[in-house]
Amino acid sequence: MLAPKSLYAAFDTYPAPKGAAVHIREFAQTLFVQTGSGLLLVLGDEALPSWQIEGSMQIRRLASNEPNYLKRAMQFGEFVYAHAEMLRNDLQIAHFRDPWSGIPLLDVKERQYKTVYEVNALPSIELPTRYASISGRTCDKIRTLEQRCWQEADRIVCPSQVIKNCLVELGANADKITVIPNGARLVDPAQINIPADAPGEYLIYFGAAQNWQGIEVLFKAMTFLRDMPELKLVLCVSGSKPRLKYLQKLAWRLGIEQQLIWHLKVSQAIVSDWLAGAAISVAPLIECSRNLTQGCCPIKIVESMAMAKPVIASDLPVVRELLEHNHTGWLIRPDRPSELARAIRILLAHPEERRKIGENAQKKAAKSFTWEASAAALATIYQQLIT
Repeated sequence: MLAPKSLYAAFDTYPAPKGAAVHIREFAQTLFVQTGSGLLLVLGDEALPSWQIEGSMQIRRLASNEPNYLKRAMQFGEFVYAHAEMLRNDLQIAHFRDPWSGIPLLDVKERQYKTVYEVNALPSIELPTRYASISGRTCDKIRTLEQRCWQEADRIVCPSQVIKNCLVELGANADKITVIPNGARLVDPAQINIPADAPGEYLIYFGAAQNWQGIEVLFKAMTFLRDMPELKLVLCVSGSKPRLKYLQKLAWRLGIEQQLIWHLKVSQAIVSDWLAGAAISVAPLIECSRNLTQGCCPIKIVESMAMAKPVIASDLPVVRELLEHNHTGWLIRPDRPSELARAIRILLAHPEERRKIGENAQKKAAKSFTWEASAAALATIYQQLIT
């Protein structure tokens, strides 16, 4: 098999039931189409092969049992460096999603390839929200790695204006940064088979279960809706075992366990089936540096819009890039369970309003948030780098 002409590296498990995996698939495929062939370097687990070929794409996975996040990141960096060093004269473009992948790609001597740094998150900001014990000194060291990545990469892409503003404030060159929002495939929910065991009326939360997603706020909101016993909340979530166990215990302590329907680490197809039958999709992001300073572009919101589902979401700058209150979505102040419950009641009581919001959202998604549009913008960057 001929040596790949491009490389995409991501410190994430792929495939996986979360938005990052969808993003990796779409962007990696775009890169590999532009160069003719590619190598995807990602994390794996015991259920995934360490080497896989899909058409012109090779996938190599690092399966690590190292429990420490930073040590596992260092292992992945060595994994990326070994492949980049071997392919340094063959690659045209190396695209990376994190400093753990980026530093080894930048360290390769006499490399012939151009580099693209895709900033969906900054570990120096995000890790303290996941690991309370991480020290400020460690975060400063990580920031130094991030800084080198945005200084030395040939181009930078990010999914929201909030993230771009954050990078510029930290010292990144604004002229190198292109905002390419997340996308989705437009779907007619009437063409999808809703699960046979779906309740008559339900809300849906889908995606990862990190604390910044606001699932605790959503659970507390459900305590204000106990007078609606037929209303259920479907949770299609992925996350660490301790985190998921904590959330299940929290539901029991709040007395809402009978209101919840759990689907853990299910495929994207199953998530779509459940989304198709939902009355409302919920994205209760909390106010924290990860969402406010760093920024994000929640795929759950974009995918809900693409399926004409009304979204109730926190009124944050990153959300306002996607939704307009009472037109393409319903925005509420973050971290206020009672307001979230009130918004749910309002939209459930007005099905015609829900329908209009969903239709408007789908039109907005068709205009601004498709993977085809994202791929075209990314392809332009690749073409500029290799011509």
